[in-house]
Amino acid sequence: MNNALAISIEELKLSFNEHSCIDIPSLQIKRGETVLLFGENGSGKTTLLKLFSGLLEPDSGKIQVLGRNLGSMTRNEKDHFRADHVGYAFQSLNLIPYLTALENILLPCGFSRRKKQNIGNTGMTGEYEAYQLMAQLKMEDPARLRHKTDKLSKGLQQRIAIARALIGNPELILADEPASAMGSYSQRLVYELLVNYAKTQGATLICISHNKEANQYFDRHLNMKEINKNAETNPLW
Repeated sequence: MNNALAISIEELKLSFNEHSCIDIPSLQIKRGETVLLFGENGSGKTTLLKLFSGLLEPDSGKIQVLGRNLGSMTRNEKDHFRADHVGYAFQSLNLIPYLTALENILLPCGFSRRKKQNIGNTGMTGEYEAYQLMAQLKMEDPARLRHKTDKLSKGLQQRIAIARALIGNPELILADEPASAMGSYSQRLVYELLVNYAKTQGATLICISHNKEANQYFDRHLNMKEINKNAETNPLW
């Protein structure tokens, strides 16, 4: 076990509908690295993030995340591990429409005692941290956090999803096209926030983006075409 690594992959393979879509012989990402993951549509970017988080299981191979072998965990253990250690900003957002923006941001603290304790260790409440994160994301009217998420713009919904991923100081942050619905200024703001937050907290950040302007903010760039042997032959799934 190498405690200096956040992610370690060996001979990772996954197929959908008998079509091989992930074939990664080896990949290592150090703890504290900020990594930009890019590639064509269908090259396996989103699938790879889901494998990192334990939301998908590979057909074969080994994935170690934060020193833990995901393959040796039960589904319930993976769920708890993800809740405690991972912050995930989904491309599809996965916000709960009947909850307010604030309630959506605070959801991880309800599932993870560790994240709740991390906030407590700072002397802040979860609500205060949520407001702080949204202020950094330039949400000008804090009263809007009391609105139901389905009443807010797509750009604000993305900001809420980002704040939810960051709250509670996760050790691994996964962000899938976190600023795709925003203008260029707001996109730069999001990348700066994600990278600065990760570096300040000592977290590992893996972010998917098609925006070339994002390149400048990250320590390392990973092209799916170079790490995934099937990146160029995958269909859109």
